[in-house]
Amino acid sequence: MKFDPYKLLGISPQADMAEIRRAFREKARRYHPDMGGDKALFLALKRSYEELCNRRAQRSSLKVVKEPPRTGNYLLTFLDLSVRELAFGGVVSVIVPDKSVVCPRCQGRKVDPQGRQSICTLCKGKGVLENRQGEVIPCPRCEGQGKMVVDPCPICRGRGRLEREREIEVRVPQGLKPNDILLLPASPEGPPVDIYFEIQVHGHDRDNFIFKEGKLATKVRLPFWKVILGGKVQVSTLEGREEIEIPPGFDPATTLTLPKRGAFRADGTREDLLIYFEVYFPKNLSPKALELLEKLAQILEQEEKDDGSSQNGG
Repeated sequence: MKFDPYKLLGISPQADMAEIRRAFREKARRYHPDMGGDKALFLALKRSYEELCNRRAQRSSLKVVKEPPRTGNYLLTFLDLSVRELAFGGVVSVIVPDKSVVCPRCQGRKVDPQGRQSICTLCKGKGVLENRQGEVIPCPRCEGQGKMVVDPCPICRGRGRLEREREIEVRVPQGLKPNDILLLPASPEGPPVDIYFEIQVHGHDRDNFIFKEGKLATKVRLPFWKVILGGKVQVSTLEGREEIEIPPGFDPATTLTLPKRGAFRADGTREDLLIYFEVYFPKNLSPKALELLEKLAQILEQEEKDDGSSQNGG
């Protein structure tokens, strides 16, 4: 049987992304193996959802541009991405304008049907006018009513139409940097106008990832004793946590790199991951640790005195 994601999810091919997501969530809860559902059916539902997301993302791929045009009908906004989304690329959800619709309350007349009325100043409340030929015609201002509504429609605020938004899936290309400009062209499946996104990166990242001078970097907190003694420390990479070896007498101002573990470039290759270090000193030390530190301080101070004496010819 031919694979039909729409049939499996129980939706029509005209369904938007919100309907697709809602259908998948409802059926996934019902058929999830942890809830006693059928595993094969659940995997088919998951495959259907991913397939439809990818189809829509392919139709709505973002393109890198130098800058938005200076004139024309377009929208400029921001696209907030996580470090991983920026580094890997992939599919993300965005809210875009949809085609406007006639206001259901005022039917496009722009005034409140139940609002206050006043006498039409053109026909003086008669509802009709006499033209140059002597014919009686309906008043064009009040449309023959003799009265006019003076209150704007509270739903559309006097515009006659309602602006709408909808959520769509778009494909973010690899090789992006913070502050890059992306274009989402107007299309039947997408927004009615061109949209330009300026890339912003989430301010907080649980793995201490940052972009420094356009390169992906991670910060490692290094305890002061490992600066002296060396040892292994945990480093966050895009693939997970890894251990690296710090040599004794390490200079924490040094920047290390993990080759080809950084962000992807536009051609699919990867940059190096930069590793920065931040030395920290524990605030609450145990009595035993303080005692040993005091002994260490005495030893180091004595060695400094001995070195100073030898240098002075003692």
